[in-house]
Amino acid sequence: MKNTVFALLGMLLLSCSMTAQGAENTSSVMPLPAGVDTEALEEGGSAVFAAEFTIADFYLSEDGTPGVRMDVYEKELFDLVDISLLEEGDTILLGGDSIVVETLERDAEGAVIINGGLEADGGYVLRTDEDTVYYEADADGNPKYQKVGEVSLALDGNFILVDYTENDDGAAEYTWDDISDYEQAEIRELSFSPDDTEVTVENGLVTNITRKNPDIEEDTDGNEVPYTIRILRNDLSVFDGPGYDYSYSAVVWSSGTYTIVQEESDEEGNLWGKLKSGIGWVDLAEAVSESAAQMPVTAVYADEQMLEAYNCVEYLAADSQQMVKVAFRSNETLKDISFSLLEISEDGSWKAAEECYTLSELAEGTAFVAGIEFYGDMTAYGISFTDADGTKWSFAVHISGRNGELLLDEYE
Repeated sequence: MKNTVFALLGMLLLSCSMTAQGAENTSSVMPLPAGVDTEALEEGGSAVFAAEFTIADFYLSEDGTPGVRMDVYEKELFDLVDISLLEEGDTILLGGDSIVVETLERDAEGAVIINGGLEADGGYVLRTDEDTVYYEADADGNPKYQKVGEVSLALDGNFILVDYTENDDGAAEYTWDDISDYEQAEIRELSFSPDDTEVTVENGLVTNITRKNPDIEEDTDGNEVPYTIRILRNDLSVFDGPGYDYSYSAVVWSSGTYTIVQEESDEEGNLWGKLKSGIGWVDLAEAVSESAAQMPVTAVYADEQMLEAYNCVEYLAADSQQMVKVAFRSNETLKDISFSLLEISEDGSWKAAEECYTLSELAEGTAFVAGIEFYGDMTAYGISFTDADGTKWSFAVHISGRNGELLLDEYE
């Protein structure tokens, strides 16, 4: 009897040992840390994220600043290596639930099918569209989003809400003035979910909200169109087609959010976007160039709309049918401004040939408008000034013989 008891005890201990050893070989897969820090956003951070809210969640604060309250969502991402090592018996944390992997399959497209997949009760599918991460997918292959927090954020002065879901002809666009009167029939019923809504926050301010259409197709360069971009420059040239060999047609003279409805690359490798307004195409890299946006002065062909929007100091050097008006706009307070006709020196550089006009100061946000005549693409005028830091600048302005664009080149 005693031997039988010891035998049973030995078998029990061996069984426990094998169970413990098996447990040691299992692993638990956790999602990657959240990429959006809601506290940092409210303290002036920047991010692009999915969100959920309604029109009624927009508000006006006590100091008169418009804002919006929203729930922040993002895809729950998993490291590619962790998923590649996932085995039956392991656990994975999905949507806050710890899931035991009872069965595991991998298909030819790289999808990981857990516990029978979406056709089974309690099954899951992980997919990847990158080389580094996996995400939980729904029946259509779209990522599932998880809530990471709540925020209340002020709206940027140039804020725009773009809705592609209700308008067959393109996008409906709403400013704060439209939203504040949300009893309008076409806007009051709008609601936004993480599956179709993308929010852009820059320095703690909401600059853009885009509600996407799930039926949007990708353009030839693989990017979803239409979409919005934040154009930083206030002197961006617009062309008739996607390339600098097309004719100059207009200028984006006001920075802000614009809609791109088509993309195309030129032979030089530049990526171009077609503006929703129909006025033409812009070089997308130039559109978002921070260095270009930080120039102390910009130069554009002045139209009536621009002249009405700015306080202008005007000088007419010519009075003929060939005269064009060029607006030099200051991005900071400038002093000792000199406007001159230029000529090319023997070493090929620009030099002042005749001083035409002087100005002691040009305040930030104002414009100096010169009515001048170009006698060909070799004619140039120059503007010199001292910036707020005491640095002396000189720029030549002339017309491109390639496309008629107005060019502003620094010279010594």
